[in-house]
Amino acid sequence: MYATPADSAAVTALFDRLNAAWGAGDAEAYADAFTEDADYVTFVGTHLHGRKQIVDAHAALWEKFQKNTHLYGKIRRMRFLTPDVAVIVTEGAVLKPGQDAPKRSQLKVQTLTAVRNGGQWRFAAFQNTKHRRLMERFAAKQDARIAPEAL
Repeated sequence: MYATPADSAAVTALFDRLNAAWGAGDAEAYADAFTEDADYVTFVGTHLHGRKQIVDAHAALWEKFQKNTHLYGKIRRMRFLTPDVAVIVTEGAVLKPGQDAPKRSQLKVQTLTAVRNGGQWRFAAFQNTKHRRLMERFAAKQDARIAPEAL
């Protein structure tokens, strides 16, 4: 509705930059993809607020638990709410060193809100949810109206 090809490309480039910063283990570059006051919810439900918390949390991750990991990420949907606000839904996973593709069980679904301010796109919000396919199937069998688009 509001998107131009250049805007779609800019939001895609921002997403790619985020993934590249993860792969480089660069917490500052990763957090720079977010607004100063961004809200960031991890897949375990931890709510980070602002770039400093995003930097600190990711620096700790890359020093220990997720050292030398990289991301698989794919934009599934991009929708512009206004010329300066876009919502993207992505599929992603953290890949271990030497891993080229995610296992189905690793996949998570992310929702990111990108905002343009002063001509620059950044993410203002991020939500990461572990994909629970078994629960999707169970729920769909109980009532088809809540079935996911593709099982």
